[in-house]
Amino acid sequence: MTDKATQRVSRTGLRKKAAVLALTAGLFGGLALSSTPASASAGQGVIAGVDIPWDDWGDEGPISATDYATSNVTAMWQQILWADGLLSWSDIDCQFGPTTTAATKNWQTKYQVPGGADGIVGQNTLNRAALHLSGAAGTNNRIIYNGRYDNRKITMTRQDDGR
Repeated sequence: MTDKATQRVSRTGLRKKAAVLALTAGLFGGLALSSTPASASAGQGVIAGVDIPWDDWGDEGPISATDYATSNVTAMWQQILWADGLLSWSDIDCQFGPTTTAATKNWQTKYQVPGGADGIVGQNTLNRAALHLSGAAGTNNRIIYNGRYDNRKITMTRQDDGR
């Protein structure tokens, strides 16, 4: 037997996750395939780049509890933490709070980010994460973050305008 209140809560949770995924899909549409230089920033809520996907993140950030703490870029980072087994799916809420900060520090320690574990997603952290991007320029604009936990992957889409 099912409880109608439980069903409503479950549907609400699914809607929230669908909304986060939609926002993230739009954000991940921010990985560029144009020939113009990257000009977006975390502050614009997108990631941008040109040509090969794995060099897109080096000039982005910082993202932290004080910088773009409630943003699509934070949702992107939370999905990376999920793909690497450091956040649960229910922790993806587009808010860089204490749970995301702690998971970020764990990620930075685990993957030996230059500069140490400060809980801030800056260039060093994003460069380290970018090592796990795959895809090719012109390949249906699909980029994949290959997580290191339980074969988790995140599929992202670049828009033709470079976001």
